[in-house]
Amino acid sequence: MRCGPKARRAGSCGDCSRGRTKMRFDPIGDCGAYRVYPPVRRDDRGSFQRTWCAVAFEEFGITFKAVQGNSSLTKFRGIVRGMHFQRAPREDAKVIRCSRGRIHDVIVDLRADSGTRGHVYVNELDGDEGTMLFVPAGFAHGFQTLSDNTVVEYLMGESYVPELYDGFRYDDEAVGISWPEPVRGISENDLRWSSLAERFPWFRAEGA
Repeated sequence: MRCGPKARRAGSCGDCSRGRTKMRFDPIGDCGAYRVYPPVRRDDRGSFQRTWCAVAFEEFGITFKAVQGNSSLTKFRGIVRGMHFQRAPREDAKVIRCSRGRIHDVIVDLRADSGTRGHVYVNELDGDEGTMLFVPAGFAHGFQTLSDNTVVEYLMGESYVPELYDGFRYDDEAVGISWPEPVRGISENDLRWSSLAERFPWFRAEGA
């Protein structure tokens, strides 16, 4: 991921540049993540939405090439998936979209040289709104479902590398994530993660 010097508050793509629609990028703090508002056209039939535009991202100053697409279906409200990340040298930037239902989305900056390292950022994504998140490489990601039968879609900037796949528990004391609802349905794999401070000593040192 690279945010270039030409970054603006709003990017455009295709007919966006002719003034018909715009894809808006709102920064999430100062960490390089963005909440992305794709254009939506509505009429009495329903709606049409562009969910990805490489030109809009490039014009805004974000270099992101999607190499893989993933989708998850979570049947019940309150389930947490996460927290997950991919280690160096294949850290994965991603674009996250909730296409059905609602989620409480959480990202954590794990970049050792970042001015916001250890910071936790939360956003609610709603399938009826179509808002997306752009998450730079070097972040952990997870979410809690706020509705039944929730679908989350991901565009990934790196392919999945099993030997570099990593994570930490949803209740890791070093991170201190607050979940909005009682947590249920944690997978066995996500309960086995060791403390993040054991792998990122600066978490322990800074009391993050």
